[in-house]
Amino acid sequence: MIRLIYRIVAICLLSLMGRGIAQMSTLAVLDFENNSLFQSEQYQPLAKGLAEMVITELSRVQTIRVVERRELRSLLEEMKLSQTGSVSGETSVQVGRLLGAHHLVFGGYMVAMDEKIRIDVRIVEVETGLTVKAEEVTGKTSKVLSLLTKLSKKILDDLDIKLTKAEKKALDRSDNFDIKAVMYFSKGLEFEDLGQWDKAEINYQKALEIEPKMQRAEERLQAVSERGKNE
Repeated sequence: MIRLIYRIVAICLLSLMGRGIAQMSTLAVLDFENNSLFQSEQYQPLAKGLAEMVITELSRVQTIRVVERRELRSLLEEMKLSQTGSVSGETSVQVGRLLGAHHLVFGGYMVAMDEKIRIDVRIVEVETGLTVKAEEVTGKTSKVLSLLTKLSKKILDDLDIKLTKAEKKALDRSDNFDIKAVMYFSKGLEFEDLGQWDKAEINYQKALEIEPKMQRAEERLQAVSERGKNE
């Protein structure tokens, strides 16, 4: 609670200091909701993995600040919301303000029997708590990274974020990740959130065995390896 109070005070001070000065737009992406009717439990880990991958894509743009998922989770834990993941209405406005965010992105996904996945997002304005835009993409699970990149572009367009040539190029990559690698990466995030560093490390390693170019998995692997050694 004391940490939460300190956070509120700090944000208030930053707000006062920033008056009259153009500020970088800040965006927070919450863990996605699993709406799958087919093997729902199997695909549950994607709730964290898809959100993290959208954060990674959006972070390629320098003109916005994207809140790290762990920063968001830390705040939810302080607010006793991490167990339910329930953040909506007035609570979303409170969370957004404490994070210094202008918008929140809520996501959901549904995996079907034909190995297709539909991913939906809605963008909520923190100041009003209103949904300003909703987007969706649908495609094969084997093309999940392309789908998330496409969705990220839609989010940026909805927020009227102008991209540089370098940023457009970074978001126009043609590579993709095997859904199995994404699942291992997602499970790694789950175990990391639980503080089970050894299991998180194993899953990140498995993700990298399938997709050696999955940079985010490499970063998380290094982080949990160091964390495990220090505890």
